Amino acid sequence: MLTEILTDPTELVIAILNWNGYALTRACIESLARLSGPAHRVLIVDNGSAEPEAERLAGEFGGQVEALSLSENLGVGGGYNAGIRWARDRGAKYVLLLNNDTLVDDPLLARRLIDACGPDVFAVGPLVKEPSGRVWTAGGLLNWRTFQTGHLQAHEITSPASPYPVVWIDGSCMLVSVAAACELQGFDEIFFLYWEEIDVCVRAGRRGLRCLVDPRASIVHLVGQTARPSQIDHLMLRNAILFMRRNGTRRQNAVFMLQLLCWRMPLFVARRIKHGGGAWESVRMVLRSLAWNLRDAAGERGWRRSAGGSLLCDR
Repeated sequence: MLTEILTDPTELVIAILNWNGYALTRACIESLARLSGPAHRVLIVDNGSAEPEAERLAGEFGGQVEALSLSENLGVGGGYNAGIRWARDRGAKYVLLLNNDTLVDDPLLARRLIDACGPDVFAVGPLVKEPSGRVWTAGGLLNWRTFQTGHLQAHEITSPASPYPVVWIDGSCMLVSVAAACELQGFDEIFFLYWEEIDVCVRAGRRGLRCLVDPRASIVHLVGQTARPSQIDHLMLRNAILFMRRNGTRRQNAVFMLQLLCWRMPLFVARRIKHGGGAWESVRMVLRSLAWNLRDAAGERGWRRSAGGSLLCDR
């Protein structure tokens, strides 16, 4: 039985993002029965699904789940922002943001993450595991010399019994301070899918807000259940350029673009061909990603697009 929803302000809202994923979302909701304290409200944020899946789920769980249906797909950042605003309007202090392809296997997940979330913390994440039990990520890495991102692995954790700082937290599961999210103006919805969590965590760091991983907490992520491979490739490349435009210095942008043209893009094309993608299709995907950024740069913001969220708490 899920924790009873309270009518007065609750410390925690659990916001599950759904897009045409009824079965996955239902399994995610059912896994929340494992949680023990604190009291929370469960919200399904439906990102413009073809059918009213959030309302259907709310009805099936007999009022233990609430529905927020968006008129269109706003991407991960837009859906998460909607969940944060909903929680803010109901007096919640924290929002546990979940992809619908996650399963709660740790009864103390919420309690541990909240306990780690101090006044100077933007977000706290758990260890993210594969269904096999292998740790997929223990926190996000970012090398500003090579412009490579990556995942900290379980054997690299130096403080296995206490929370530790990381550059970014995997967006499949992150407990966010509502006050800190408002200060940052939330996720930037222009990323739509991929890199949005890296962007918001890097912006948090510049504001003196920390991102932590608590290795005592864990969640299962059914990785790769929500996007097509071609969509992943395009948005990963497009948003890598966008992230650097927003967050890198002029020198870093220059070095990154040189590296992009001379190394990253040829490697990207070669890798896609190796995995069954056509050569011309792969080249077109590269050109499409560059063209998107050039069109965006042609506006008032210019190439070095200013960093900022989406006026989260002004709506």
